Amino acid sequence: MAFLKSDRVVIKFGGADLSTGEKIRKAAEMVLKSGFKEIIVVVSAMGNTTDNLIDIMSHLGKISDKDYADILSMGERTSARIFCSALRALGADAVYIEPSHEEWPIITDSNFRDAKPDMQETFIRVQKYIEPLLSSGKIVVICGFLGRDKNGNVTTLGRGGSDTTALVLANCLRAGEVLLVKETEGVLSADPKIVNKPRILDKIDIYEMFELAHGGAKIVKAEALKYKIPGQRLRVVGFMSGDLRSPGTEIMGVLNSGSFEIREERNIAAISLICDINPRNLSQLFELLGENTLLGVSTGRRSITVFVVTKDLKGLMSNLHSLGFVKALSCLTNVGLIEISHPDFIDSPGWVAKITGALASRGINIVEVTTSKSTINIFIDESKMNEALVAVRGALEA
Repeated sequence: MAFLKSDRVVIKFGGADLSTGEKIRKAAEMVLKSGFKEIIVVVSAMGNTTDNLIDIMSHLGKISDKDYADILSMGERTSARIFCSALRALGADAVYIEPSHEEWPIITDSNFRDAKPDMQETFIRVQKYIEPLLSSGKIVVICGFLGRDKNGNVTTLGRGGSDTTALVLANCLRAGEVLLVKETEGVLSADPKIVNKPRILDKIDIYEMFELAHGGAKIVKAEALKYKIPGQRLRVVGFMSGDLRSPGTEIMGVLNSGSFEIREERNIAAISLICDINPRNLSQLFELLGENTLLGVSTGRRSITVFVVTKDLKGLMSNLHSLGFVKALSCLTNVGLIEISHPDFIDSPGWVAKITGALASRGINIVEVTTSKSTINIFIDESKMNEALVAVRGALEA
């Protein structure tokens, strides 16, 4: 891993922060006051420009994906020009780069509506064109959300793609820091439109942020997080503070997208309860589990199964049986867990079938399968664990 450049930063501004001339000037001032030596600014389309363009196109009839991307790109291309002009008006030596320029760095496949970066080609172009501009002292303004395929056509990186632009550039440039500027003062514990007075988080693990994003949080595009590199600082900061050095929320760690994480657990009891599934009953059940280690939960129409590691299985069973809503219960012991995690599980269909198929081919019966975002949990007979681990690894590597 190449050494990170601590005084190099990628700063991304969202559309809401660029919705008026006053806000654009404020954003430019924030960049100049930040004190970083080498600066790349990634800009989204101003205000509701993207939504307006999509609405207009929806009335045109069936347009091609290529035309869709080309038209939609006008929002970011306009933003780049205006933001660069704002920096120049404040005395900065700034240049903007858009997909029609020879220096354009981000090369993608030809999926015009949701393109994926070609990191090898993008790295080469970043080193050839962007590095010299930074070394000469220029502030480089680059359109977010956009790419260019190998035929020279404009592509888009999907909604929220400006985050991807920022993290991809920071990856290729080995930037020491990435700042995602948002309307909120950092990552909030909940959507303020739904929950009153959510908390601002000082720090959040990148896997937690990844799952929040896939669960509907719109602070950071989940896919963008895959491009963060070890040692790189990633912060979400607020526009209203006017200070890019404000604490905001730091997103810690990196996604291990290069390999699958496999964890195993043994000596699990699978306790199945016949009962009505409702919040009141579940509340009593989970409270009774107390200090026992809970590794999984699955529900049916009239049953719930909890997978636990406990020092007193007989006592736990007796306590669960005493719950008034429990009609009957049973327990399967000597259950093992294989937990497999990888960010691609969310976006790539078929992994559960691939893993369970590999186990079935060896005659290994599955007790239960549970999933949560980027993790797949397979519960099996503990005596089959070693054979199952070989089968799972083989399926993942195939």
